[in-house]
Amino acid sequence: MTEGETKDVYISPFIQQITGEVSLPQQVYIFDTTLRDGEQTPGVALTVEEKLQIAMALDELGVDVIEAGMPVVSSGERESVKRIKQLGLNAEIAGLARTRNSDLDALHECELDVAHVFIATSDLHLQYKLRMTQQQVLDEIVSSITYAKELGFKGIEYSAEDATRTDLDFLVKAYTTAVSVGADRINIPDTVGTITPRAYGVLSKRLTEAVRAINNNVRISLHCHNDFGLATACSLAAIEAAGANQVHVTVNGIGERAGNASLEEVVMSLYALYGIPTNIKLKQLYKTSKLVEKLTQVPISPCQPFIGDNTFLHESGIHAHAALAHPRTYEPITPELIGKRTDSEMATKGVVIGKHSGAHSIREKLKTFDIDTTREQTAEILARIKEIGDKGKRVTDFHLRTIAESVMGKIAEPVLDLKELTVVTGLHITPSATVKLRIKQNSSFIEKVASDIGVGPVDAACNALQSAFKDIVKDIGEIKLEKFSMDAIEANTDAFATVHVRVSDQQGFVTDASASKEDIVVASIEALVNGFNRLLYKRREA
Repeated sequence: MTEGETKDVYISPFIQQITGEVSLPQQVYIFDTTLRDGEQTPGVALTVEEKLQIAMALDELGVDVIEAGMPVVSSGERESVKRIKQLGLNAEIAGLARTRNSDLDALHECELDVAHVFIATSDLHLQYKLRMTQQQVLDEIVSSITYAKELGFKGIEYSAEDATRTDLDFLVKAYTTAVSVGADRINIPDTVGTITPRAYGVLSKRLTEAVRAINNNVRISLHCHNDFGLATACSLAAIEAAGANQVHVTVNGIGERAGNASLEEVVMSLYALYGIPTNIKLKQLYKTSKLVEKLTQVPISPCQPFIGDNTFLHESGIHAHAALAHPRTYEPITPELIGKRTDSEMATKGVVIGKHSGAHSIREKLKTFDIDTTREQTAEILARIKEIGDKGKRVTDFHLRTIAESVMGKIAEPVLDLKELTVVTGLHITPSATVKLRIKQNSSFIEKVASDIGVGPVDAACNALQSAFKDIVKDIGEIKLEKFSMDAIEANTDAFATVHVRVSDQQGFVTDASASKEDIVVASIEALVNGFNRLLYKRREA
């Protein structure tokens, strides 16, 4: 093997020459905020059970700290954070708190390991959001960190929100104040992603030198947003420049606006480019990524590094020929390194799915996609597979995976259930639709039938669904369809389709949902029903 090459990685040998000139940390801790900052992605509405699934997956992945949420936000948030802590995971469980005793009390009530305390420090935030002076902010830092210390948290991390747009002298004062009264970890947020990698590295070094002059064991943490596409680059720059030893990340880089630093990008860069150890089990990366994609319903871009569908595909003849001769010519890492299998590898599993398949075969085949289903989910997936097979169509892996992800995207105990759908359309006929909904209210069920018209069959069906929904759930007001898109797997008139929707209500709740069927009208209605159920769940948990 040549310089820069290992069994599963082939990188530029020039990196080793450059990184030898800087003082890198011996290890980097991974602080995952998928369940807090990641859940703030517009349209994401996770149930408690879904949060528990993600928390267990993160722990299995080897994440060091899981930020489970902000318990003071709502009773539902507090309950989910408490239940995550009760799982007894190996990872430290952290919670976010403002510099208020009531926020810290909520963390303490959940028995969390780490208190992540924040208050903004930039002039912009002080003037327009907090309406506080710099001295008042310093006083709040002292008061809250001192109180957190009294509560006995295992770790106390202080974040200066909007740190990268804060006056440097005041920023240093804020962090040294926090460390002097008991914070043992500091976090440097690039809250709106507006700093360059070199500037972030210099800033992080200056802050590291200041706080470690007080306590040499302070953990230096980085929290970067991706508004300019620089979140991972900035994080790596601060590790190089300041020896920072913890990074805040989210799975798939989800988060508000353009998202956060991606766990996959940061971890693989540390492993392959820098040779810095983390506790992450690399072969679990792809599995965890697909789980979060399924539960959040935020699709992964095909070009997303490492985990996107295109990352190990080659269309150019020159590239394909070279990759066949030696994969590292156009693939810097092996897909197996992150637990990603190619389609050809999946095909060798030998499990063929069709209308004669049983539940066991379905489950075994789904395992090749790292998908685990409950008995009820498997039964529904099997029923849909049989529907396709009964029409004489071959059931492909795409069908199976799409159906499984659609079924598993449903809320476990839905409030709404679509019982019947009738659509009438044709030439010179105004499209009309009738739906029958079953709605769960308290412990009983009621049914509602409604009809409406539209400019097409899908529009008519959606209007009828809206009418039935509003007649029963009267306090929710108008539901707005923000986004509608459809993916067809085959180029046929009876193509299997997945419909994606985004819906919102008048209170500002937004959520994404999807459904897959051969009938685009039915898929559209099922996607909307899934979206309505997620809205209702989100409102209930608020």
